[in-house]
Amino acid sequence: MLGAKFAPAIERAFGKYNYKKSYGLGSSSALVCIGGQAGTVLVPLPGGACSLIKDWPSVIQYFAHKRNARIIRWDGAVDEYIGLHSVDWAASQYLAGNFQCGGNKPGCKNAGNWTDPDGKGRTFHVGNRKNGKIIRIYEKGQQLGCPWHPWVRWKVELHNVDRVIPWEVLIEPGRYLVGSYPKVLAWVQEEMTPIRTIQKQQQIGYDHLTATLKNAYGPMLNVMREVEGSAEAVLNKLVRPGAPRRLRHPAVDKPGDFIE
Repeated sequence: MLGAKFAPAIERAFGKYNYKKSYGLGSSSALVCIGGQAGTVLVPLPGGACSLIKDWPSVIQYFAHKRNARIIRWDGAVDEYIGLHSVDWAASQYLAGNFQCGGNKPGCKNAGNWTDPDGKGRTFHVGNRKNGKIIRIYEKGQQLGCPWHPWVRWKVELHNVDRVIPWEVLIEPGRYLVGSYPKVLAWVQEEMTPIRTIQKQQQIGYDHLTATLKNAYGPMLNVMREVEGSAEAVLNKLVRPGAPRRLRHPAVDKPGDFIE
């Protein structure tokens, strides 16, 4: 039902999330956790696993109607690639009271170097997990190792604390993302595009690793080319199967297809 990349289920050596046993599902990042916890079963589906699911209505039909399941946490995100809605803009919106959705004004906190930004990335948090809703705005491109890259991610985290998370969040994530903070997220108009996000992440990872390789081993490769006689001979001597960890994604069979 979930797809071929979710099989087989392989038992792990330890439990997870206070469940006694956990199973990895194929090459995806999804898990099944069982044992204890009032006889319940937990199925965490991280973003990488979600990107592999092609038929959400069937997933909802199975979990909601056949298994009487409920969503205890949902994360929704929108990626802003040119930085018009930056972490600084988010902080100004907080000061203007636009993160308030009735009730008391939510708290906020900063992470990273806000006094003298250094290109390593900053995060602006609003809300509190114990209240069931939090949003993080962070400099995603810089987090991936590309200094001063404008890519910013707005990520909303909802928990079933004093609220029921509807299954429709899996079908219409954009509507629920905007509805979490409507005054601040009114600019989100386009449908979210997971494939574009994967492409962006792969490209930044490739550029970063290429620069690292050049700085660390460029001179050595130059010497090897002189010794071996050609760049092709050097490549044949060094290359081995596989791909670097940060260029792997369960939805990507060939990283080169996502990199310019």
